[in-house]
Amino acid sequence: MMKLRHALALFTLLLSALMAVPAAAETPAFDWPVGCNLGRDCWIVHHPDADPGPGAKDFRCGALTYDKHKGTDIALRDRASMFRPVPVLAAADGVVLGTRDRVADHLGSQADLKAAKNSGKECGNGVVIDHGQGWTSQYCHLKSGSVQVAWGAKVAVGDTIGQVGQTGLAQFPHLHISVSRDGQVMDPFTGLALGAGCEAGSTGTLWSAAAQKLLPADDAPMLTAVGFRPGRAQYEALLQDASSPATLSSHSAALVLWAFAYGVQAGDVVEFAIQDPLGRSFLRKSVKLDKTQIRAMRFTGRSNNKGILRVGTYTGTVKLIRQRTGAAPIVESREVAVQLTE
Repeated sequence: MMKLRHALALFTLLLSALMAVPAAAETPAFDWPVGCNLGRDCWIVHHPDADPGPGAKDFRCGALTYDKHKGTDIALRDRASMFRPVPVLAAADGVVLGTRDRVADHLGSQADLKAAKNSGKECGNGVVIDHGQGWTSQYCHLKSGSVQVAWGAKVAVGDTIGQVGQTGLAQFPHLHISVSRDGQVMDPFTGLALGAGCEAGSTGTLWSAAAQKLLPADDAPMLTAVGFRPGRAQYEALLQDASSPATLSSHSAALVLWAFAYGVQAGDVVEFAIQDPLGRSFLRKSVKLDKTQIRAMRFTGRSNNKGILRVGTYTGTVKLIRQRTGAAPIVESREVAVQLTE
């Protein structure tokens, strides 16, 4: 089984000699590569790093990237989501240039990430596709055993090639897709080479017209999940499963409302509100975030000091607010309900 880091060098000449690569425009248009609803059950959490030197800036000069990042990361809500499963799709027509499968999915611990680095399999399970005219795309962190294509296979845009997973250098379940031309990594949002600078202008997006309709207009904060718990919300537990129970006991120790988000910045505000079964305010609290983070979780709640809460439906509303100079604030809002029973 060929290693992805060697696939381009080993197979390009062989493929050009043995098979005809499907006809392609000089600059292909890349379709959305994940079978998910962007902004509802998947989110762009990292862009390629447009900064040519130390530090990192995405193509908008924002913070949604990290130093020397070479692709676009499309993340799922939690680890449980990758078992739906979520298909990874060929972004354009081409020929499979290399694959890797059977690398085990992991939990994203520091030991897991160190092992991925030491093995040289940072991509984990993945696929490389040749689109002709020097263009290739690489798909990383696919779920173990999910790769559905083999070397030399012709694929059409939208064909399923695997599933989103958590293999290789992946702290959370996501697809990392990178696009290259003649071995040079390109930013699909600008059509410029990696490190061209976030103020260098654009030669035009590499995304297809259909994909462009899905893409967010700015680096807004992403409120990905909210829910109730009968006690303190645990960050590590929510990374695994960020679902909210439909019912809780009215004898629970507390009623806690939590929120999970991607792409928050220092100064963002999280507003919590809970209404009781009679429509009255049960809790209101505002939390100002003090640092920029790719992933963040906050929660608040009330202890059940009397030992029993009113039976009925409680409604929680969470708003993630980002103030902007000279523009209206960005507001992300989600609502969740829970039934308290005897």
